[in-house]
Amino acid sequence: MRIHKGIFNYFHKFNQYINAMKINKFICLTLLILFMTSCEKKENTAEHSYIFILPYSATVTVGGVVGIKTLSFNVGDTVSGSEITEGMVTIRIAHHTYLNDGPPSSASYQEFLNIPLECLMLQGK
Repeated sequence: MRIHKGIFNYFHKFNQYINAMKINKFICLTLLILFMTSCEKKENTAEHSYIFILPYSATVTVGGVVGIKTLSFNVGDTVSGSEITEGMVTIRIAHHTYLNDGPPSSASYQEFLNIPLECLMLQGK
């Protein structure tokens, strides 16, 4: 009788240990996933004023019947934007409205334009 009781207790304790390990694994994985999703990459989104030192033209999407349009900047034009990627400055060319919410459609239009840094000079330098 004693041997069966000892083996039963051993397997019972082992089962409790395995269940505790499963719970610990679940908690650790959940905490890791929460930690990874809460981390954000800090972006340099400071707005600066730039002056065009070279002429620049780009084709932009305007939506509606027209569809596309050439947008040109001359030497001396001033824009404000932020350097998102190295060597490119992103400027806002249109304000956001409900037309750009949801999936792309014929009424959608382009809000931002990336301009090479070679065409621009930081104002005040």
